[in-house]
Amino acid sequence: ARTLAVLSGLLMVIAANVACAQGSGRKAALIIGNSSYTNTTSLANPANDAALIAASAKRAGFQTVTIIRDGNLQGLQQALRAFRTAADGADVAMVYYAGHGMEASGKNWMIPVDAKLEDALDLPFEALDLDRILESVSGAKLRMVVLDACRDNPFGRSWRSGTRSVSRGLAETQIDDILVIYAAAPGQT
Repeated sequence: ARTLAVLSGLLMVIAANVACAQGSGRKAALIIGNSSYTNTTSLANPANDAALIAASAKRAGFQTVTIIRDGNLQGLQQALRAFRTAADGADVAMVYYAGHGMEASGKNWMIPVDAKLEDALDLPFEALDLDRILESVSGAKLRMVVLDACRDNPFGRSWRSGTRSVSRGLAETQIDDILVIYAAAPGQT
């Protein structure tokens, strides 16, 4: 809860500074809270966290706030595609993701609630690559992605021993002109 309060305050400060600098420009947010996973452990907090962040975004002047609760792969892909259009030309675009996430072979993946991951090779077919999320904010002036992901691989115990290219935590992201905020340091859970 303390992390959410800090994040919520940060969001309001950033939005207020942008509003002062650029007038009352258009702000769009996509808020994802995945709690109820079908094929792995469910998470208690993401749905509640998403509701709190959405309320903070609205108070901070975001005109478009889209909330996705318990998004499956197809639903998340459609939401990102629609959000990319909403974010194009906006003064501020933000994606907030809470749910399971993992790093494999140097790439970060956000896990939809319907993912069936038998090993790391399934990730491109069952999960969202962080690059898709980053692309969804690319058309805005100020771009933010907040990854409040539970970063322990929830499928790892059932994976074959030959698929250990998955590390703990998320990998650091090197990208220009997008503020990426993690809930923990790279490689940490």
